[in-house]
Amino acid sequence: MREQKFFLFSLIFPYHLLRAFQPESWPNLTTRNPTTSAGRAKAGVLYLTEGNGEEKGFTRKIFLSGAFAAVNAAVTPAYAAVKGAKGAAEYDMEFYLRDLLKGNTREGNLPASSTKETIPPRKLTVPRYMLDVSCSQECVPAQMLSKYSGKSAEAVAEAMAEYRFRSSKAFASRTQWMTEDISDQYYFDLTAYALWRAASDLIPDFFKRDKFARDIGREIYKESKKSGLLVIPPLVKSLKGADGSKEASNDIGQLSLSRGLLTGTVPAVVEILDLFNSTEFCSNYRLGGDDSTQTGYNVFDELDDQDLQDGTSVNCLVSIYEPATLGAALQINGEGSRFSPEFVGATLSALWEEVGINASFETYFVDQEYRPNPKDFFPDEQLLQFTLTRKK
Repeated sequence: MREQKFFLFSLIFPYHLLRAFQPESWPNLTTRNPTTSAGRAKAGVLYLTEGNGEEKGFTRKIFLSGAFAAVNAAVTPAYAAVKGAKGAAEYDMEFYLRDLLKGNTREGNLPASSTKETIPPRKLTVPRYMLDVSCSQECVPAQMLSKYSGKSAEAVAEAMAEYRFRSSKAFASRTQWMTEDISDQYYFDLTAYALWRAASDLIPDFFKRDKFARDIGREIYKESKKSGLLVIPPLVKSLKGADGSKEASNDIGQLSLSRGLLTGTVPAVVEILDLFNSTEFCSNYRLGGDDSTQTGYNVFDELDDQDLQDGTSVNCLVSIYEPATLGAALQINGEGSRFSPEFVGATLSALWEEVGINASFETYFVDQEYRPNPKDFFPDEQLLQFTLTRKK
């Protein structure tokens, strides 16, 4: 309503302004009757009658542009006369005039740009227990899917193969793999998508889905330690007490550490992230947010340890750049589901769980490049936002 009143005011005000300050020699503003032949010939044209009776015509656009200029001069504050100073009203007036005289660019009607150029797939060296090409019972996700769905290993492998066959053409049009093996980044992505789509069919219960995802992280963490890919630093082992008792891990008061509970887990967190990075599962990672003083080994400090001890939750950000499951996660999210492949977050949660910390996390996808077209979204970062609390 306010905008409508302002628009009417902007049309009426210039006329009264001109009449109020019109000298005797001011030209008279007249219009021709559009019913006459001359009026029909130049309908929509205004005329100024000079003192000598001569008529000069000009278009409505010229008149309105002059009228709006008068309004702009009238409503502009005095301080806006300072060179280079513009207020909100001036910007509004500028865009009103631009739209009236030339028309503004309709950004919302721009089509989405074609996808950015696909880079060749990375060669992964991920262990086979993380995922294998046939999703046999040797890989952890297939084991957990069989466990929580009650289906046989053959049924799980068959369901995965069916989804992979049906979706292979769509995935290949965006990210073409070089070899049909898990060592190929894009074929790993396709296989992970197929397995999690099969899991969404075979595990309809949301509570079981959560346990399925967490157990994948627990088993990968356990297998990585067993195979020697993860060597847990002594500092983290000591979180369970000198005698290795589990009870000590739940009582921060009994921990005789030079560093606190959260800060003591940082070396192991970095080691897990390094493992995923070194196997080319991701191109890089960042532990912490934008504050450079709280990243990497400095992601936690003694205040975070104190907050955790007092029962307050602590947040932590982990950025995974170009993960091998990015296409699968985006596709499943686009289909309206959040039940998508997740390896890094689940493995980190298993580490914190081992030392008496509950870890929950949300996943976001980030396009690091600014694009003027709002329809263009090409994320290359998977952002994990952890919420850490002490186990009770």
